[in-house]
Amino acid sequence: MRNLIKADMQRILRKKSIWLAFIFMVAIVAGEILYKVNVAPDRNLGFAVAASDSIGYVGLVLGIILVLNIYADDFKASTYINIVGHGISRLKYTITKYLDAAIILVGIYACAGVLVFGLQVGLGMALSSLEISFIFWRFMSEIIFAAAGISVASLCFFITENSAIGVLAFLGIELVIPVALEFVRTNPTVVKYHLDRIYLNDVCSSMLSDFLMKQTGAGLLKLILVIAVYVIAAIVGSIIFFRKKELDF
Repeated sequence: MRNLIKADMQRILRKKSIWLAFIFMVAIVAGEILYKVNVAPDRNLGFAVAASDSIGYVGLVLGIILVLNIYADDFKASTYINIVGHGISRLKYTITKYLDAAIILVGIYACAGVLVFGLQVGLGMALSSLEISFIFWRFMSEIIFAAAGISVASLCFFITENSAIGVLAFLGIELVIPVALEFVRTNPTVVKYHLDRIYLNDVCSSMLSDFLMKQTGAGLLKLILVIAVYVIAAIVGSIIFFRKKELDF
């Protein structure tokens, strides 16, 4: 499995789209911070807000690129059939694909963190402990949110082998459902059921608030809930569906 991950990393890192995502991350994070620091009445607060807001865009673009490069390529070219045919178990193949996504996802966000820290030092920002905590937990919530979306999209790939459905599933998780829930909030008949409170977006936002308010137990509970419902369940579902899938060797 180690060799398969290594081969996948080499293939993915040769793709221009991954480096475009990296350049996009640098441009968005740096541009947002430099702009808000210059216009905000409180430079330190402006820095913290800009760092937090900019990272939200990274997950959307990176998630689409990861979904396409890690899953769509393999299914489109039927590479997975050759890999399984050469003795790699379906279980190892499925887990490898999730590990590929996790490595790239954490790597890009880690680079974003280094960039934010570098800009903080370079601009001479003296952030308070609350502002640093806010940036850190926003990073964590965005990573979880992006990972959940990628996991659900991956499940759709393993079920349908259709790249369009996988990308649409990711966009649904990241954009369509959150926008739809905004309309739900305006409907007095539906809003009493509080459907928005159980969806990923609001759970992650609530988790962020819990950690900032030092309500660690509630934050951890929501974190475990998100990982169990969106990530682990998606991985288990992918393993089950892919194990039963008929492959045309």
